[in-house]
Amino acid sequence: MIVVEQIPELDVPSVLEGELRVERTDISFEDLPGDCVRICVRVHNEGGRRSKLTFMRLESAALGAFVPWQPLGLLYVPQIEPGESRELSIDVRRPQPAPLGDFDRVPPARLLAAVSSPDQPSPLKSGRGAMRNLLRPRGTGRPAATSSGAATGFLAPDLRDLLGRGQAHWAGNINVFVGTRPVERHLARALRVYPGRINLAMFVVGGRGQRDAYAFDIEGLTADWEAALYDVTKSRSFLPRSSDRPIEMRQWVEAVGGLIVMLTIHPPAGCEEGKAEVHVTRRSCEKTAVVEFNLDSNAQGTGCYVV
Repeated sequence: MIVVEQIPELDVPSVLEGELRVERTDISFEDLPGDCVRICVRVHNEGGRRSKLTFMRLESAALGAFVPWQPLGLLYVPQIEPGESRELSIDVRRPQPAPLGDFDRVPPARLLAAVSSPDQPSPLKSGRGAMRNLLRPRGTGRPAATSSGAATGFLAPDLRDLLGRGQAHWAGNINVFVGTRPVERHLARALRVYPGRINLAMFVVGGRGQRDAYAFDIEGLTADWEAALYDVTKSRSFLPRSSDRPIEMRQWVEAVGGLIVMLTIHPPAGCEEGKAEVHVTRRSCEKTAVVEFNLDSNAQGTGCYVV
């Protein structure tokens, strides 16, 4: 007798019948002991009917905008009643890559090459095999993850880890697919800044082989914080020189391949917390991505590079 394992039917397009939605701020992540990161996603049913069983696909990328994505995991989405929300979570491994070199000695182009061509193995079978693991009851070989998720890939490396400046909190991008609709969050949280000094924080825009143009704007800073952006892609180091001109806000910057963009922040003496949102618009698709920096002078870790 042939026994066929029964898997609950998942109808991805049907999520629209329940009007499942996720907003950018519904995606969050926190670091756990043992080089793990917990990713949480709050899902809302804004429709008039109970949603059907489905799953949500996750991807990760290095901190930035319009950068290459890599598979991360699956989140099981149970039925949600109209007007209700559910928080789903998954624990994933934070990679510890070998540093490319010191921050002030690695050519930016080398970092761009490293994040544009990720080459990481997958710990679990993808597709239907991973889905089967995700839906299998407890005690029957379920993968070591949270109660609602299964890892199918590795988290993208943190840019700062690649430059030997590891931080307590992973910084990067998480992309969530609700049906076929992607929702992204690009975040460096609890990043330590040094008041009264010029602080440097970086992110990536685009990828190798991509020809496009991008426009930038900085929002969210209070009036007494100063900030600017620099394109350091073709520089010899990440340290902006006195002769370098900052990127003009809301003007197109042509790029053949990706960009390494340096955010310089000068917080006033005595400050404790702040935030900066870099809005990046891509000309070819007219879409805007928001790269968030949550800044805290009391945060753990070495934080921003200062000059």
